[in-house]
Amino acid sequence: DHLRRSRWTYPLVNAGHVAGIAILFGAVVPMAVETLRGSTGAPALVRRLRPYAMVGLLVAGICGSLLFIAQAGEYLQSPWFQAKIGLVTLATANAALHLRRDALSVPAASASLLLWSAALISGRMIGYS
Repeated sequence: DHLRRSRWTYPLVNAGHVAGIAILFGAVVPMAVETLRGSTGAPALVRRLRPYAMVGLLVAGICGSLLFIAQAGEYLQSPWFQAKIGLVTLATANAALHLRRDALSVPAASASLLLWSAALISGRMIGYS
């Protein structure tokens, strides 16, 4: 209830969610693009950026969960929210399957780009539904 009534808490948590998404997406895109380009430096880039992607996902997930709690009933009724959660689940599963590998496969990189992009768009659409 505090989250909904506070003048500052909700916007700060929302900003944290956006920052987490930015960190996540800012790490995922270069990893996937370099893999798809066939760059010989892709494995080193994946090793360097993977921790940032994980931190971004963690921050976005924690802040997103707090935002969800504040308006769970509304979110659960939103088809965009349902799509977003499904896409985030698939994208996270894709990442988990390749967590111990230095290099991504082309299918994994393609799936990553498509799933995270679709999740981002679905999440943005929640505010317009």
